[in-house]
Amino acid sequence: MSQEAKLPLVDGRYLTARSGQMHFQFPSYDTLAAWEARAAWLREHIAVVMGLWPTPAKPPLNPRVLGRLEYDDYVIENVAFESWPGFLCTGNLYRPRQAAGPVPAILNPHGHWGRGRLEHQALGSIRARCITFARMGMVAFAYDMVGYNDSLQVPAHRFATPAGALWGISPMALQTWNSIRAVDFLESLEGVDPERIGCTGASGGGTQTFIVTAIEPRIKVAAPVNMISAHMQGGCVCENIPGLRTQTYNVEIGALAAPRPLLMVSATGDWTVNTPTIEYPAVRSIYQLYGADDRLAWAQIDAPHNYNADSRAHVYRWFARWFLGDEERGRDAEREFAVEPDERMRLFPTGALPKELPAGPALETALRQGAEARLRALWPAAPAALDELARVTRTRLEHVLGAAAPKPEEIVAEAGEMVETAWGRSRTLALGRRRAADRISATEYLPAGQPGRTLLAVSEAGLDGWLDTLGEPNALLRALLSQGYGVLALAPFQTGSLPEGAIARDDHDWFWATFNAPLVGQRVQDILTGLAYLQGRGDRHPALLGLRGAGPWCLLAGALSPTGCAVAADVRALSGVDDADYRGELVAPLLGAYGGLPVAAALVAPRPLLLADTAGRFAADWARAAYQAMGATAQLAVRAEPLDADALLNWLAGR
Repeated sequence: MSQEAKLPLVDGRYLTARSGQMHFQFPSYDTLAAWEARAAWLREHIAVVMGLWPTPAKPPLNPRVLGRLEYDDYVIENVAFESWPGFLCTGNLYRPRQAAGPVPAILNPHGHWGRGRLEHQALGSIRARCITFARMGMVAFAYDMVGYNDSLQVPAHRFATPAGALWGISPMALQTWNSIRAVDFLESLEGVDPERIGCTGASGGGTQTFIVTAIEPRIKVAAPVNMISAHMQGGCVCENIPGLRTQTYNVEIGALAAPRPLLMVSATGDWTVNTPTIEYPAVRSIYQLYGADDRLAWAQIDAPHNYNADSRAHVYRWFARWFLGDEERGRDAEREFAVEPDERMRLFPTGALPKELPAGPALETALRQGAEARLRALWPAAPAALDELARVTRTRLEHVLGAAAPKPEEIVAEAGEMVETAWGRSRTLALGRRRAADRISATEYLPAGQPGRTLLAVSEAGLDGWLDTLGEPNALLRALLSQGYGVLALAPFQTGSLPEGAIARDDHDWFWATFNAPLVGQRVQDILTGLAYLQGRGDRHPALLGLRGAGPWCLLAGALSPTGCAVAADVRALSGVDDADYRGELVAPLLGAYGGLPVAAALVAPRPLLLADTAGRFAADWARAAYQAMGATAQLAVRAEPLDADALLNWLAGR
């Protein structure tokens, strides 16, 4: 523990909030090792909040061709494949009419153009660039962002629901998985060189370009257009997903392309106006660590938000340079072409889907069942299976909650004077972490004699939860002290009175949740800080007590804690498997898909665990399986009633 660093006078989390309109500053990375450690964390983080970590098993693509248009020097096919079972990724495949040997292939996600992948106008034409790529001797795949054109299985492009966030079902997650599977699709095509796959798109398609490039190493060259910005992070739910930018922003995500060739195309008339002076130098600092300055370039067009002919010209030369070995092959590459009616390039021109495809609620059910099956595959039937469940779930929870166990040396503590009383002693404490803005209030209570085991005690009422109406220790606290236990009562974030100027939270808002860690995650973090404090001062085998509403926070913290603490937690008569359980103050992305409270309980094994206030409803099957796998069934207790003094003392005495 550090006694030198000082805590802030007011917890900074009350006074600041992140948003997509902030002017973010690029962090400084002095060494390649420092950046690559950060890059590994970022890639893992992006995949986790998308519901794509570890990478799910990939079902057969079952590709289908539903139309073909032939021209002198290129061919257009109307194609679809299944990215998830029964969920189609739809689009147009542009091929050179004749090509010698394996050729490069380029993904073309579109932005929020009114006609999606079929757009053809002065400010942006997906058709023009794909036809030009094909004429240059490359395969181009223009595929629908969900809800556009032939992607008719979702209710609308901008769907975003609490249930979706809980299970990882969102436009951004579906689009990103479609992009990953689109790489699989291109690799499966005869005549495509799997070592020369690229990606380019503008606006929302630019976001998709740098997001999928960040996590998909098979994309070798990228050209995101009009999107990588330090002060605008994307305005659609397809560019934002809860948890994504709680600790990063687009420029840092864009830098994950390094050291692969990256062209940053910008415009004077939108949020990329500062690319030459702000975003490009930031990304360049990473390329310099690799000694790869020549693989990064920028271009700026004097135009509004676009992917116009001038922007496309830069992109053609970029891909010609890296994929064709001659930048000049991309110069003046775009020529006139036949503009087909939209219906000739559609797979389902009438807007009617094949009856066998799930759509709307049926699709949501199918996607949720897939997530449930992936979770069930982690069932802890044996010690090795429990180890894998713990490895995967702890990583997931750390990312979606924004919480991780700090090391004892990271803890900063400020202690008040010890006060002697008739029932024992007490002192105030404030805890926090080095290089963090938190300040956590606590009160330590010690019995009159030498204290034995220390209990970290948390109530939803904060410090007041351990006092009676006269401000004295309540009956439960007195009972614990009378048996010689020391008690560190902790008030996690927002469990006491709010300071003046505290910012109002809106954890249920999609965009707020994209940029700010959930409230339950902040509280779990504070509990982990308290446990690290006890570990640092040498308390052996502390117990963690969570009363009433604080029980779920403590259960999640116990799952993430490396301290070996025993856990006793009320679960508020929740089942842990109902979506409604994770609303209100327990809302956090992907808790359903990642197992929520039942799987968290399993991760406490084989340490002593008392699940209380279950009302016979809590899904304790994960915990029972985990404790059985570890041969520690005696260490698990399940109680229908809430924790009280007798139950706690009996449980503690047996542990």
